[in-house]
Order: sequence, then C-alpha cells, then structure tokens
Amino acid sequence: MIQLIAHSKSIFVEECERLMNNQEAKTGIPSRIVQKMHGLLKSAQEEWNRGLMRKIEYIIAAETFDDFLDYAISYHKGNKKIESSVLASSVLEDTIKKIAKKNNIAPKGLSLEPLIDELIKQNIFTPVKGKRIKGFGSVRNHALHAEWDEFDIKDVGELIKGIRELIDQFL
Repeated sequence: MIQLIAHSKSIFVEECERLMNNQEAKTGIPSRIVQKMHGLLKSAQEEWNRGLMRKIEYIIAAETFDDFLDYAISYHKGNKKIESSVLASSVLEDTIKKIAKKNNIAPKGLSLEPLIDELIKQNIFTPVKGKRIKGFGSVRNHALHAEWDEFDIKDVGELIKGIRELIDQFL
C-alpha cells in the first residue's frame, strides 16, 4: 500500500523495503520490526491525512487511462492517425477533468478550454503550460469532429506525449 500511495523515492518506501528485507524477517518477524513498521505506517497515515500522499482514486484512474493511452500509442506507431487521435483525445479530456477535481475545481459544465483557463487562474498550470495544453485541445477538437486533414500523425504524437506528462506530473 505504501508503494502505491507514496512516491517511489519516498522515505516511506525506502524504509518499508529496508524493514521487509531485513535478514531477521526471513525466519519470522521480530517484534522490533513490527514496532518499526507500525511507526512507519502511523507516520504515513499522518501525511495521508494532511493530503501529502497520492489518493488511490487518482492512481487507479491514471492506470486505467494509461491503458487507453497505450492503445493510442500502439495505433500511433501503426500510423493510424484517426484511431490514435480519438483515443488520446478522450484521455486528454478525462485527465484535465481529474486534475481539476483533484484541485477542488468542479469540471461539470465546463468545456476543455475554460477548464484549462481555470487551472491557470488557480496556479495549477503556468500560462505557458496552459497554452501547450490548449494546443493539444485543438488536435482533440479536430479529431472529435472528424476533421482529419487539420492535423497529422506528428501532432497526435505530441498530444500523447503531453498527456503522459500531465498524468505523471499532476495525478
């Protein structure tokens, strides 16, 4: 559980691994290791309660949409612009909505561009990042309106790369 909710380089992950790999634990679990693990879990719980660790719902959502993104990447590698752009477009919109919810912004009723503007206004995205994401939104709009001649396969590749960055950085 700690590996899921804490970042990979977290002291919690490192200490948990150290305790679990202790030579004494191979023949049974000594009470001092149990006590140390209990203390580690209590500390992790305090950070969790203060919002300093990732929420499981965002981890699961990121993994689910990672699968969709993997399909988009596969289609992209196969030079299938239409299929990859439609899948990636769905992931982009869902990712932006999840980032908004994570930051206490209600996405309901907001289209992509106003939602991005709100994320900029709340200092979640920098203005430059916001413009980049709006550029991805342009590819999304063309893809979802079957305007296939308005973008090319390289644009889809940039969209996919940008989504991966958003998931890694903000979810």
